[in-house]
Amino acid sequence: MKACFKFPLIIAALFAETSLADTTIRLGGNEDASRTVIQVKDHMARMSQSGQPGYVLFDKSRHVAIYVDPLQQEYREIDQQQLDKYAEVIALLRQQMEQLSAQLQNLPAAQRAFIEQQMGIPAGGLPDLEVMGTEARGIHDVAGFRCQQQLLLRNGQPIGEVCLATAADAGMSENDFDTLMAMMDFMRELAGTTQKLVGELGENSRLLLSGLQGVPVAMKDYQTRMEYRVTEVTSSTIPADVFNSYRSYRKQDLLLNLPGQ
Repeated sequence: MKACFKFPLIIAALFAETSLADTTIRLGGNEDASRTVIQVKDHMARMSQSGQPGYVLFDKSRHVAIYVDPLQQEYREIDQQQLDKYAEVIALLRQQMEQLSAQLQNLPAAQRAFIEQQMGIPAGGLPDLEVMGTEARGIHDVAGFRCQQQLLLRNGQPIGEVCLATAADAGMSENDFDTLMAMMDFMRELAGTTQKLVGELGENSRLLLSGLQGVPVAMKDYQTRMEYRVTEVTSSTIPADVFNSYRSYRKQDLLLNLPGQ
């Protein structure tokens, strides 16, 4: 099985520097299923997506990502120590699978395919890792936000574009910006580790792996033709229960779905 965590495409939140008001930001795409809601209150961020009952929290104070399933009334946490351990396991698995794949090259195709299937190795061996790059394309105004447009490159080929706002241009306090960047850094580590096992990733992870810093307010994926941009920002107070209700749920062990498990 593949290790995979799905996350919303765009991570963003907007605060008033002086009032430190809570913020709800809604992002829409060219498909109903692409609607995303992001809420920030103090050191917590919450991200949910249309059609998915579960949601993701990030607790900056503990540096922990929390995956919540309201239907099952349970949640799972992953902290830096677990993430580091996950990286070690994936690196070892990839090395072992590469060695085994090389040993199978001289077998008849049918026999090799059968063994690969039994061992959880992708047909033909593990895919090559994607190499992400970016190319600046100037300053733009998107939905009222001044942002730096970046071309996203995969193995040197354009695959999409994103427009990123700074904390000041997005109207965010430095504290809130730091919270969101900490979340992006954490998710970047997770995406980079997962890529070593599954190879090709979705557009969400490609944005993370590009290493770009900033608040994405618009994005376009050339392959899927999906487009996203900010549609609404409000600063009404968000009830604390929106971020804390998961604490009444059952805490479950984090299942990484590694091959052979």
